[in-house]
Parts: sequence; C-alpha cells; structure tokens
Amino acid sequence: MTILATSRRVLSTGHLRVQPRNAVCQARWESKAVEGVKTVHDTALPSMRQNKQAESTDRQTVRPLVQVSRGAQNAQTQADKTPWLSEAEEAKLDTMRDAQSEIRGVLDTVLRQFSAPIRYAFAYGSGVYKQSGYGASKPMVDLIFGVSHPDHWHALNIAQHRNHYSFMGTLGANAVSFVQDRMGAGVYYNPFIEINGVVVKYGVVSMSTLSSDLLNWDSLYLAGRMHKPTLTLRRDPLMRISKQVNLTHAVRAALLMLPKTFTTEELFVCIASLSFTGDIRMRIGGENPRKVQNIVEAQLPLFKSRYTSIIEGLPNLEYIGQNLLQQNMAPTERASMLRKMPNNFYDRLLKQGRKAGIRLPPGFGAERVNTERLVEVDNIGQIATKAVESIVAWPALTQSLKGVLSSGLTKSVSYMRAKNNKYRNN
Repeated sequence: MTILATSRRVLSTGHLRVQPRNAVCQARWESKAVEGVKTVHDTALPSMRQNKQAESTDRQTVRPLVQVSRGAQNAQTQADKTPWLSEAEEAKLDTMRDAQSEIRGVLDTVLRQFSAPIRYAFAYGSGVYKQSGYGASKPMVDLIFGVSHPDHWHALNIAQHRNHYSFMGTLGANAVSFVQDRMGAGVYYNPFIEINGVVVKYGVVSMSTLSSDLLNWDSLYLAGRMHKPTLTLRRDPLMRISKQVNLTHAVRAALLMLPKTFTTEELFVCIASLSFTGDIRMRIGGENPRKVQNIVEAQLPLFKSRYTSIIEGLPNLEYIGQNLLQQNMAPTERASMLRKMPNNFYDRLLKQGRKAGIRLPPGFGAERVNTERLVEVDNIGQIATKAVESIVAWPALTQSLKGVLSSGLTKSVSYMRAKNNKYRNN
C-alpha cells in the first residue's frame, strides 16, 4: 500500500490527473504504477548495481557495491563489465558531453530572455545533436517549455514577445491556449525565432500534458521525441521519474518488435523509430526517409549511455556478446512484460490483435490469457507496430495542421521547404 500510495502521489504531481476509465483500467493502472515506482527506484540508486547471471533463476538480485572489498571490486568490475562502449566511443561520448555543456550555456541565455515562468525545458533535434548525412549548416534549435498554466504563460509572453506569435497573438492568450490544448498533441510552437543570435523553434506544453504522455503514451508526440537524446535545460523532479518510465516503456515496446537476438544498434533504431511510425511527414516527404538511421548512427554513444541502467535492470534481457543482446522469448515472460505497458498501448494492441484474427476475450480477468495469446503469434511485431502507428498518426497529423495557425501560413511553408531542402541537399 505504501508503494501504491507513493506512485499515486508521483503521478498526481504537477497537475497530472490519471483517471482510469473503468475498474479494469483501474486495476491495470495500479499494478503498473507499483511496477513503475519499483523500476525507477531500482535504477536510480547510484550505489547499487544489477547482478545478472545467465544461469541464475533469480535475475533481480541487487548487490551493494559497498559490500565488496576494493581489490575484489576492481576484479569483479572487469569480469562483469557490460560491453557497452569501446574506447573510441568513450572518447566520442566525452566530446559530445563537452559540446553539450557549451550548447547548454548558449541556450541558458536564450531561456533568460523569457519573463514567463518555465518550469521544465529541454532541447532536442539536429540543432543540438548532430545527425549523419547532414552538412555543416546550422539547423534551427528545437526547444520545449513545460509550464504550469499555459493561458497565464502565453499572456505574459505575448506582452513581452508579441512578434513571436502569428495572427493568433492578436486573438489573445485564451485563444492561443485553446488551440494548444484542443488541437494536435497539446503543444504550441513558435518557429524561426532569433534570440541572441540563435534561431529557435520553441514549443509550449502544460506539465500535465507532458507528464501524461510520458507515462500513458497518449500521443507519443513528446514521449517519442524524448526516447532519443535530449538536452535538459530546466529540471523538474516529476520529469526525472516520468522520463525513466517512458524510456522503460520504449525498450519493452521494441522487444515486442525484435527477434530473440539482436544488436544494440538494432534496438536503438527500433526505439528511435517509434515516434515516426504513422507520422504523415514520413510519407509525403516532410522528413528525411533515413532520419532514424542518421540519428542513431551519429548519437550511438549517447543512446548507450541513456539506456544502460534500463537494459541492465530488465530481467528478460541480457548481453551475450559485444553489443549483442538476447531476450527471453518465453510466453509467460513476454506476457508479463506486455502487462506493464501503458493502457493506451495495451488497448490498441488488443484492437489490432482482434483485427488480425486472434481471439481475445474482453475483461480484466482475461488479461493474462490475452497477453499470452498475443505474444505467442508470429506477427506480434507487426501488430505492435500497428498499435504504435494508431497512437501516433492522428496527433501527428493534427499537430502539423495546427502549425498553420500557430506559425502562420508564410512560416509554415518556409518550415516545410527548409525540411525538404535539408535532406534533399544531403
């Protein structure tokens, strides 16, 4: 009860209101809330490490490092070291982190130009992290501002930066906030804004919308972007927990789509592709068709660093060689993993499974049977992909259409032209 109470408090922080639709969702939500808190607690302790042994039936033993003598600890570290980063990748990661510090300093000056309170902020995309296949031109920097009260925030920001807004600014903060919350994925973008010599596109989102997407995969619009490396500019305790839960969901979803044995790069490509699955921009030429591969190739050390603790903490996943992973394909193990996924993903997976002809009875009592039937079919990867696509497609489409209102027609056309030219020329 203590863990459950804690999880409820965590999920309600920052105006987040998670309200299961019925008793079935309530029970699933409670079980996953407990699991989410346990997972974050286990992976967040810096003085603990996972003792994973292939021959052990209990693969969740945690061994305090302080119990190992210094000499034995060094020897054990060498013996058990996970083959994550080569020396070249370690050097590349150090270089990337130095660049992060420099970029963070520049973007901190950008954030200080806003009088409206920003509770949480991060930067993402090719303007922050280099992607393979692109030239030396400086792309626009993508920013996300998490705020407590969007209508109040926009009122303050319109008064200070009216030139950042399209004609929507003339209609006032309430109109801007209405478009933000009621259309698309709950984000309002102002693109092509030059601040202190840096061209940025900043999106404003309520903390409740952001938190809910990370935990529940409502749209995967921001949750999917946060599967990839991001640069945190303003920190928030709730986001630290929600981000970890979101990354764990991403690994588990990828495992449903991958075979028994796969490389770390294949895992990260699968994870990075989740937010692009069903995105109309990938179909009409609004994005580079090799965008996912470009992201992973250029940022592989960052991906490895980002997902280390999660992969080592999952009991159904282990290393069997240099950058080679193997998952437990036992139906009971995979079904158990599936039951820990967000309700929205699970519900859509059931729908896609029924479309594929799998007999899946309704009701919470049938959940164990349904999950085991789903993971036993050969095309579970395709079914899971379609489930993700059904989450992403509509919010991605309506968010793109909303750009005409939030950015104005001229900026929207310029933005799409820049996106097309960027990958056609590279």
